[in-house]
Amino acid sequence: MKEIMQGQGDTPPSSVNGDEITGMDEEGMFYLEEVEEIDLDDENLMDEVADQEEEDADMEPPEDHASFVFSKHIGSVFCCDLHPDGKLAVTGGEDDKAYVWSVETGQLVMDCVGHKDSVIFVGFSHDGAYLATADMCGLIKVWKCNTDENQQEPWTVAFEYEADDLTWGQWHFGARVLIVGAVSGDIYVFKVPSGDTKVLQGHNVKVECGKLFNDGVRLAAGYEDGTVKIWDLKTSAVIHTLPASVHEIRVTAVDTHPEDNLMASISTDGKVVLTTPTNGKVVGQLEIDNDLETVAFAPEPQHGLLALGTLTGAVSIWDVARQMLRHQCAKSDEDVGGVTKMIWIKNHLVTGCLDGSIRVYEGKSGERSQMLTGHRSEVLDLCYNAKQSVILTTSDDGTARIFKYEEKTDND
Repeated sequence: MKEIMQGQGDTPPSSVNGDEITGMDEEGMFYLEEVEEIDLDDENLMDEVADQEEEDADMEPPEDHASFVFSKHIGSVFCCDLHPDGKLAVTGGEDDKAYVWSVETGQLVMDCVGHKDSVIFVGFSHDGAYLATADMCGLIKVWKCNTDENQQEPWTVAFEYEADDLTWGQWHFGARVLIVGAVSGDIYVFKVPSGDTKVLQGHNVKVECGKLFNDGVRLAAGYEDGTVKIWDLKTSAVIHTLPASVHEIRVTAVDTHPEDNLMASISTDGKVVLTTPTNGKVVGQLEIDNDLETVAFAPEPQHGLLALGTLTGAVSIWDVARQMLRHQCAKSDEDVGGVTKMIWIKNHLVTGCLDGSIRVYEGKSGERSQMLTGHRSEVLDLCYNAKQSVILTTSDDGTARIFKYEEKTDND
């Protein structure tokens, strides 16, 4: 769990644009003798720069389908969540800030003060009683929520914890348990509000991602060296390990089948590995495309669908049982819609894209049914609330947007 302004110490790494910068020393400094001399008096060069600036200014902004735009953040907005009742949103960003605000009016409800680095995770507990905010340097703050419309009682900090530098976080879907992963490879499990802590000790390799199984007891975690582990949260023991030799490179995401009978893990070289969680056996491998970024099982088990998205723009839906391609929703490089985030809403696949759009595909046909625009740069996070039928997105353009989601049937 996943940047924009290269070279800043408070910017989280990302597979979107996390490539190393060449021509720099270990301290991130250029040496003048290594840089090709530029003549600042070159009229042609200056004209080209002016023309490009004029062209950028003249670019037509996309049609904005958002019902509300939240623009209080300064810099990229990395993460977001919606309260279970769908009336409050929380966003966190590069400006070391996390804000809670009204979905309908945008009125600021809470400024989650105290962070000193980019906020890379925000989330409400399953019952909406608590809010967790976590920054890149490892400060975790859990707040007691006040959802009273008059906001007469302040939001108070239930507990704080300083861990190692963090990479991702998530709440348990059925208990007041917060789980975060660290650059050190350790995974922290907190009971809320007591703050009782377990540490699932890693192997000194960054843990890149994590996903709870639907039984609520096991956790799948992917690591930078290609290892995938299945943890038992009750005993803090590793049940099964997929060795690094299977992926051989960084695991970017993991997901679990709704019936917990299959796990999918993906790596940046385009490999998809299907594993049986009960015994850790690899039962299938798919070779998709480099820059594979997202993976998501469809929530309805009878459909047996697995969606994959790449940063080059390919979106595909697979038949899991047959391990066969069912729909090629979008092809690589056919447009600028490379995928950064992906969720299912019933039988529809919702993707956040590099061009700032939200594209929705029908699971049964693979056809694109909707495209929501408004962002002027890549989508960095998105979430959905069924009660209010809204999608919340955050972007590199410094804004968060609320979109009304009109659910369509495959026959529409």
